[in-house]
Amino acid sequence: MDPCAKREPQVIDHHMIEKCLEEQGLKGEAGRLARLEGIPWDEVEAIRLQFMNILRIDHLWVLPALKNLSLSNNLIEKIENLETLVNLVELDLSFNKIHKIENLDVLVNLKVLTLFENHIERIENLDTLKDLMICSIGNNQICDRDMVIYFRKFQKLKSLNLAGNPCADDSDFRLFVAAFLPKVVYYEYKMIQSHERDEGALLFRSQLLSLEEVEAKEQEIIDRREAEEAEAELHAESFVEFLGGNHLFELMFQNDFDGKTLMKIGDEAKEILDEFEEEFLASCRQVFELGQEQYIIRKKEIEQFKRNVDLALAKSQQESIGHMDLFMEKKKKLFSMIKTYQDDVDNRELTIGEYNQNIYTHAEEYTVFIHDTWLLLMGLEMTVFEQMDEAIFAQMRNQEQAYMENIADCAARYMTTASLQPDFYMPKELKPILAEKEILSNSLAASHDMHLLVIDNREDRLVNRAKAWLHNLVSNLQRDEVTRNRTKVLEINHFLDIQRDEFDVLAAMEVGPSMDPDITAALS
Repeated sequence: MDPCAKREPQVIDHHMIEKCLEEQGLKGEAGRLARLEGIPWDEVEAIRLQFMNILRIDHLWVLPALKNLSLSNNLIEKIENLETLVNLVELDLSFNKIHKIENLDVLVNLKVLTLFENHIERIENLDTLKDLMICSIGNNQICDRDMVIYFRKFQKLKSLNLAGNPCADDSDFRLFVAAFLPKVVYYEYKMIQSHERDEGALLFRSQLLSLEEVEAKEQEIIDRREAEEAEAELHAESFVEFLGGNHLFELMFQNDFDGKTLMKIGDEAKEILDEFEEEFLASCRQVFELGQEQYIIRKKEIEQFKRNVDLALAKSQQESIGHMDLFMEKKKKLFSMIKTYQDDVDNRELTIGEYNQNIYTHAEEYTVFIHDTWLLLMGLEMTVFEQMDEAIFAQMRNQEQAYMENIADCAARYMTTASLQPDFYMPKELKPILAEKEILSNSLAASHDMHLLVIDNREDRLVNRAKAWLHNLVSNLQRDEVTRNRTKVLEINHFLDIQRDEFDVLAAMEVGPSMDPDITAALS
């Protein structure tokens, strides 16, 4: 029996997770050391919480790196509180009391999902699991076998199990799966044979053809939507999305009910609107095309900037390597000289006093040389570190102003004509607006303000996004360069510390009698 098993129904908590991690972790000496050092919960990739009478899923946010989670053989009734486990690859919820598939949307990396032996009646809410490869949902309460068709959207699904559901009791159900799920290789863990697919395709030919026609139309809509979204995303990078069409124009009149009502004045009003729309869309296209042109220019400039930075870094790196090679060459000569002194002492060709004096002199030279090399390398590094529409929118406002003046003149003439002809027919929607000149003037002013607000907001959005993009670009460049600079400084200091330590070790080697304490202090 699992050592974590409990008798009382419970909710997942900190203590339960800690105990299971200890019991399911490394064994022996490795386990003892792991417990002493503490288990890094943010690095745990697998845990089994089985046979523990768990009523509710909770507290798993403390394991953000989790890839394999088993909650089988519990009392869980609802799938919940898994939204932080975005790295999850395998999820086992079998042998529980779950009634509905839900709250799995963020688990986009999930490849294996097991829901065997629950109370599920519908196959649903799995659309985001594009990487799903294995799904077991047997021994549930799924009655409608057409729900199997839901799995057609999962292009990577290879293994499916629905055994034990009422819908799977039909003798031709395996053929149904073979026909409608051509990507699935295994059903009930047995490979689907080619003759089963052929037999199923023939048996369900009519339904399959109808389904494929519907899917073709749906796919066409999806492709078109994705193309539009991709285009909008591309245009968003140039900050002019939806300015290539009539989106902004329609937005101006979206809530301008009085402005739309005035179109009932007649052909003259519609002609004024059409002329305004044509001019306004031309201005929108100007902004759109200018944004696209500037995006291309900006992209090239950024690429050129990055190439120049890379070249500067490469040049600095080569110069640094040159200085380090020179340092290592001088170090080699110095170390060879010190070893010669040591041999001379051993051969009594050099006295201890002379040896100590030579080491003292070379220690000073070596310290100066290390400092000079540090200055050269740091100098190179700091050099690299330190190097590191309005008019068109005004045109739109002018066009809108001209439109409002024209529509105001048109409405005034319409009112005059209506007042001079007692039997003049006026649409009922116009009567409240044209009842008095003051009411008309207020309506036109409201429309004008509404239109200008839409134009102003779009201009502000474009300008603010451009400024935000520039700020983010500069901030990211600075952040990356500061990080790189700090790493390089640490490397330089570490390299020279090692060289200094090697000299100290060599110079401190005992030859003959012990070295003069004053000399040793000078070297440290």
